[in-house]
Amino acid sequence: MGMGQGVIRGHLITLRRFLLTFWRDARTGGAFKRRGGGHQVLDFFRKPGRGNEPTVLQDSKTDGLFTVEYPDERLPVYERFRVLPVLVYDTEDGNVRCTSCNICAKVCPPQCIWMTQAKSPKGTVVPLPEDFYIDMDVCMNCGLCSEYCPFDAIKMDQNFELSNYERHQTHIYSLQDLLVSSEYYSKTHPDAWQSSEETVERGKVAKKKDQRLQKALGATKPAPAAAKPAAQPAKV
Repeated sequence: MGMGQGVIRGHLITLRRFLLTFWRDARTGGAFKRRGGGHQVLDFFRKPGRGNEPTVLQDSKTDGLFTVEYPDERLPVYERFRVLPVLVYDTEDGNVRCTSCNICAKVCPPQCIWMTQAKSPKGTVVPLPEDFYIDMDVCMNCGLCSEYCPFDAIKMDQNFELSNYERHQTHIYSLQDLLVSSEYYSKTHPDAWQSSEETVERGKVAKKKDQRLQKALGATKPAPAAAKPAAQPAKV
C-alpha cells in the first residue's frame, strides 16, 4: 500500500459508517427526531420533568445515532459507579457508624479528609466525630477510605452533579453534608447491601453500638459505696 493510502482508506470507512448511520435512522423514523428536548425559549418538543428523564442504554448492539442529550436524557447509573465518599448512619436509631479513628484520613492519597473527635461531658474522648470534612475538589474518587474503614461507615456515593458557582465553602463537605442513611445506601447499592460480607460487617457494628453510645453519653457505673466501719462494743 502506497504512502497515504491507508489514511485515505480509513477516512472512507469512517465516512461510509457515518452515512449508514443516517440511513438506518431514516428507515426507522428517527433521523429528525429529537428524543429528549432541551431547555430552550422556543422548543417544540416535550420537555421531561426533573427526575423523569428517559434513560438511554448503550451496549454493543446499539446502532444509529445514539448521542445522549444530557440533561434531558441520561445514561444508567450502575451500582459500582462511585464519586464522593459519604458517612452512613443507621436508619433505625440514627447512630453514626464513624468512630473518628482517623484511618480514612491517613490512607487518603491526596489528604482531603480531616476530622476531630467528640468529647463527653467529662472531657474524655469518645468514639464519635465532632467535625468531619472532605474537600470534593481534591478528592480523587479512589475509594480507599471506604475500603480501609474498619466500621463500615464510609461508602462511595453515585451523585455526580456537584457543580455550582462557588467552591470555597460549598465544595467543602461537612459532617451534615456527608451523612446518608443506611436505607438510602441499601437502595443505591442493593447487591452490595445483601452480600454476605456486608451482612457480617453490619453484625459486628451492631454488637459495639450500645457500648459506643454509652461511652459517648459519658455513662459510667456508679462507684461502690464505701463500707461502713463495724460497730465497736461499748466499753464499760
